[in-house]
Amino acid sequence: IDTDVTIRAEQGKVGKGTDPALSKIAEGVDVFVVVAGVPRKPGMTRDDLFKVNASIVFNIVETTAKVSPNATYCIVTNPVNAVVPIAAQVLKKLGVYNKNKIGRAH
Repeated sequence: IDTDVTIRAEQGKVGKGTDPALSKIAEGVDVFVVVAGVPRKPGMTRDDLFKVNASIVFNIVETTAKVSPNATYCIVTNPVNAVVPIAAQVLKKLGVYNKNKIGRAH
């Protein structure tokens, strides 16, 4: 089996609005492993963590799916069981959802 695998580890800024560089570095990518987010801090509830990290995942998936609509997503951001459905909804909204191309790390 002959396989050409290119791995790009890039970092963009995500917050209110999205770093325009993220769209550029995401073009033509086949697999996104989303590890972005903040760790749970002392005193932070799971709901607090969800509010912050859901927004981050939303922005990343929305931006990347527009330029790589056939990509596969592995979401590692916590709380993973709550942010994966957010990512799925974004992909559905953009018309590129495929249940076999989105998942979570265990």
